[in-house]
Amino acid sequence: MMEWSPQQEQALRLVSRWLASSADPYFVLGGYAGTGKTTLARHLVAGTPGRVYFAAFTGKAAHVLRRSGVEATTIHKLVYLPREKCGERLRRLEAELRQISSQHPLATVRAPRVREQISELEEAVRKERDNLRRPEFYLNCESPLWGASLVVVDEYSMVDEQVGRDLLSFGCPVLALGDPGQLPPVSGRCFFKQPDYVLTEVHRQALENPIVRLSMDVREGRGLAVGQHGESRVVPRREVTDADFWREVAGADQVLVGMNHTRRRVNQQVRMVLGREGDAPVPGDKVVCLRNSHDEGLFNGQTWRVARVTGRDFYRLTLEDDEGRRVACLAHPDYFRGGEVALDRRRRANEFDYGYALTVHKSQGSQWDHVFLLDEWEGRDREKWLYTAVTRAVERVTVVC
Repeated sequence: MMEWSPQQEQALRLVSRWLASSADPYFVLGGYAGTGKTTLARHLVAGTPGRVYFAAFTGKAAHVLRRSGVEATTIHKLVYLPREKCGERLRRLEAELRQISSQHPLATVRAPRVREQISELEEAVRKERDNLRRPEFYLNCESPLWGASLVVVDEYSMVDEQVGRDLLSFGCPVLALGDPGQLPPVSGRCFFKQPDYVLTEVHRQALENPIVRLSMDVREGRGLAVGQHGESRVVPRREVTDADFWREVAGADQVLVGMNHTRRRVNQQVRMVLGREGDAPVPGDKVVCLRNSHDEGLFNGQTWRVARVTGRDFYRLTLEDDEGRRVACLAHPDYFRGGEVALDRRRRANEFDYGYALTVHKSQGSQWDHVFLLDEWEGRDREKWLYTAVTRAVERVTVVC
């Protein structure tokens, strides 16, 4: 039989009381690394009659939960379904273009206004064809959340207001789990507000985990001690040769950095090591989404693998995530080329960049077995930044400071 600490027992009482009362649609349970949030949630689930679901914001986080013995999926899979876009507008535009072209066979020579009209129609047809390749998502009216007893959502800080409202629209109580020691979300406002209860006591078994110990050192202001910590290690940059550095980078599941210029440099170098030529993405490249597009199932910070790419002015990408889900979308080339997307162009396509290296701010909501961290952040929320970085690792973290 599981022995609970007084703090954990209090959390169990409060959550059980909330579930029984149905007074509020959600309960927010916060807890630092090693305090047993997921263990408590699993215990509650085991004692809750009816259908109960675990969900995480990203496929990678859902994968980590499944490895710990929890049947988990993404929030997106539970809440949304793809919808085919209507092709009526495209058919109308194509018919109009054919009609004008047949009426004015020499229009491109004789009538500048007609030539301009044909050019505008051709552009509209191209955009609509691109739209048909892009999936839309809408609320799944047959979602299993209808009539479910509970859904447990991990990494609640990543859930923005739109996804939060959609999640609650099914009338299923939501137990939101998260870590108050992490950085705030990179963009947008978190739907779930302050925790209703926060677990702060790390239990004994967790203290044997070097990553938990490192996170405690950071959270309690002691910083990271140079040396070996189980399979993890902290090493000064001056002791790492360039060859060692890139060997470590190549062996990690994810590289995390502090600054965008470092991220770009590392991404460029990794692609060179992999033999990728040019700025354009190729099949197999790892990319990260930089801006939410709820209709297309794209969320800021999500990482994907490129399955297919065509186009030059805009890249038409087929992407696959950790869950095996595929999406087709239009992407700006600007970030891949090391630039920025002009404001007047932003709505025309999605924004992606290479994802071999991510800033810690972009890494929130995901975890990887082996994280390589270049500790270079001296800005605001330094301790939260480092704590977030360390706790992105599941089994091993290598920190170069």
